[in-house]
Amino acid sequence: MIRRIKRPSPAMIVACLALLVALGGTSIAAVKVLVPRNSVGTFQVIDHSLRSVDFRTPPRGPAGARGPAGPAGPAGPAGPAGPAGPKGDSATALWASVDLNGTLVRNKGAQSALKLATGQYQVQFNQDVTGCIYLATTGGPGTSVDHGEVTTAQRQNIANAVLVHTAASATGADQDHNFFLAVFC
Repeated sequence: MIRRIKRPSPAMIVACLALLVALGGTSIAAVKVLVPRNSVGTFQVIDHSLRSVDFRTPPRGPAGARGPAGPAGPAGPAGPAGPAGPKGDSATALWASVDLNGTLVRNKGAQSALKLATGQYQVQFNQDVTGCIYLATTGGPGTSVDHGEVTTAQRQNIANAVLVHTAASATGADQDHNFFLAVFC
């Protein structure tokens, strides 16, 4: 018994041709992606035809000019806080309370107080106060409200002394007053 081979149907022939075309196109695309342009693959090289010089990188030319800087990137996260430093000295290290007679009542860092004239006093401290600022107000311990004006200045030719001038509020005339003086260095 001889068996006859059936002829493929036209639909089968079209399907096989479509499969052949599809696989062929995929193979060509894969070769184009995987093998870089102007490169030589294994099939093109004859055994022992390449020398070591063929594998060397050509020498580099001089570096070109540096381009402009790009924009700054975003700030990074903040780092951890460092350890706390030692406590600093108080800014009001020097002060004095002086009565209307020029007597030093209370103080910190003051050496002496002296009444120079009506409404004019000198307070001397235990350090140079030329680079400091001075703040004074009328009033004193154990006194009622003392209404008066007060101004301060560096004492001329005495680096550790402050000149305090007190006056009457109404007239501005020199007048003796109790006062407080603070020196900020």
